[in-house]
Amino acid sequence: MLRFYRPYTRIRIVFYLRFFQFGRMKLTFRSVLACAGISALAACTTPSATSRPTLPEGWVQAPEPPEADQYSDFLIGRYASLTNDPVLAAETFLRASNRAPDDAVLKERAIFSLLLAGDTDEALEMARENTNELGSFSSLSRLALGVSEMEAGNYAAAREILTTGEVGPFNRIVSRMVAAWAAYGEGDYTAADTHIIESLVGDDVLDGVSLYMLALLQMSEGDDEEALGTFRAVWSERMRLAVAAEHYMRVLVDNGRSEEALRIADEFYSDVGHNPAIDVVEQSIRAGEEVSVQRLTPREGAALSMYSLAAALAAETQDDVAGVYFNLALVLNPELDIARNMLGSTLDAAGRGDEAISILTEVSPSSPFYATSQGQLAWIYRRKEMNEEAIRVASEALEVTEDRELTIQLGELYRSLERFDEAHFWFDKVITQDEADGREDWLVYYARGVVNHELDNWAAAEADFLRSLEIDGTQAQVLNYLGYSWVDRGEHLERAFVMIQQAVALQPYSGYIVDSLGWAYYRLGQYDQAVLFLEHAVELAPDDPTLNDHLGDAYWRVGRELEARFQWRHALAQQPDEELVPQIEAKIANGLTAEPVSVLADGNNEPTETTP
Repeated sequence: MLRFYRPYTRIRIVFYLRFFQFGRMKLTFRSVLACAGISALAACTTPSATSRPTLPEGWVQAPEPPEADQYSDFLIGRYASLTNDPVLAAETFLRASNRAPDDAVLKERAIFSLLLAGDTDEALEMARENTNELGSFSSLSRLALGVSEMEAGNYAAAREILTTGEVGPFNRIVSRMVAAWAAYGEGDYTAADTHIIESLVGDDVLDGVSLYMLALLQMSEGDDEEALGTFRAVWSERMRLAVAAEHYMRVLVDNGRSEEALRIADEFYSDVGHNPAIDVVEQSIRAGEEVSVQRLTPREGAALSMYSLAAALAAETQDDVAGVYFNLALVLNPELDIARNMLGSTLDAAGRGDEAISILTEVSPSSPFYATSQGQLAWIYRRKEMNEEAIRVASEALEVTEDRELTIQLGELYRSLERFDEAHFWFDKVITQDEADGREDWLVYYARGVVNHELDNWAAAEADFLRSLEIDGTQAQVLNYLGYSWVDRGEHLERAFVMIQQAVALQPYSGYIVDSLGWAYYRLGQYDQAVLFLEHAVELAPDDPTLNDHLGDAYWRVGRELEARFQWRHALAQQPDEELVPQIEAKIANGLTAEPVSVLADGNNEPTETTP
């Protein structure tokens, strides 16, 4: 079966981070946690008066303990947190905190949930109310209060709050970054640089982020030579951060080094991909337009620092925790649309699509990140099966901005809807413009090739795949698709197997690509060899119906009929495509009958055996 890998460009982050954990609950609630977990919620809540059993005569009903509602709210809040409902979590943790005003952990959880829900006003107000109660468990409260003081322009107060008290390892980095910009706001440049140095933790990636922020600080102080030296040092270590690259380019141009700035853009594109802000600077340089240095204000710098670390967190975690920091960054700089885009992406990934839509629609058409936000919106609507809305959003955005990446995404939207003629139109439009601009992109040729194949135009599809590999011969999905297609057609078998084997070597943990190699052996009648790879493919992707179906077929051909039916039943349980269901049911009932025709034209084309 042919595998298509979605060829649109997502926001890519090239750094990572290990996340911190909350401290343990105080003894006040430890006994509550023993209440058989969240599943025992009903057993731990207080029944209504009408539901209580009648007591025997002479017995007296004991009054409810005052902690009952407190425990109930805490458990509901925990359950809401685990089920990704930060609004309910915030509401119940707030109630629990009001009933236990001395419990710092409850306040921390309430503030965390409020920030996660996007209610920054309430979160900051709660932090301000607890100014004198910040204890060892109040890492996030302290950070929120520091942000509140930064927002108000109280830099000395912010710096004091952010550099004292116990905080977790991640919040310590964030706090020192924000404190550096607070010191900058006070005019104490030495202290500002020192706070950045204090944020270094011995991790190459995190320290790279911190040092880029140091360069931005030096740039904002007006010390361009120091800033360029810091930018250059971090860049030479192949650390790539879009916001840093943009400002690095601006400083280079301002110092008469436009060619070097263009080289930075080219290296970023090669290593990471295109970025809207970098695109704007690069295009301005090539057009001979003015490119100015953007000296950051304390709030802008603090927001950018918080955003950069939050992006690192989002790249490492699979939840929406980074949203807390994106929201705080937007408090400091409401115009930081890159944070808004990342927040929308984080919310969407966490299953909070409606909230993501609300955030992304705030991005102005004048923003360089407008096209990105509209592409994100379109895919959220597509996943919600609001297909016409998805097409409308992307199409209307292209009327405002002729963005290349959004054009690719519109083509991919049509492809995902199996509207292949329309998909071909948009991919062809991108390639035509690329040729006029002297640009080559393997991804778009691959995308058009897949569409041509779906339109039964194999000659055009093959030409596109070959052109894609001429541009970049290391793309596993292209090698896999073309190699398998040739095997399926009985063409160029030796070269086809080399391609599929290269794809497996490039992505050895992709069950789909390993399956392609196994299924190719099956199509050649080499069933023992096929079983080896198809078993490995199912180990890598055990819940894929097609892979299980393929393995069942291979088992049957080598006489393992009981195992074959087991795999087919497993494939059927995984909800395969509708057209496969009757085929699999027939195999379960009757097995495989006639021997399939091998695609081998003659024995000379038989590939060499390999092992998974």
